[in-house]
Amino acid sequence: MTKSLIRDLRHTDATTLEDLVLVMAKNIEHSLIEAGATPGEDYTMRDLFNWSTPFALEVFKKSGVITYRTEF
Repeated sequence: MTKSLIRDLRHTDATTLEDLVLVMAKNIEHSLIEAGATPGEDYTMRDLFNWSTPFALEVFKKSGVITYRTEF
């Protein structure tokens, strides 16, 4: 199995914007690997987040339950 750029996700909360973007990016990466792409050659971490952000923002806009962190 090809090693992905995004680590395996153990605990996520898809009601938070940050985790939703991460989950979308992981799904996109999984699809790319399944299609035969090589991590780091055919796409970068930045690509994954650039591609996942519009999808996550659409979900965020349409959902009344999505939250985001205010402290780190």
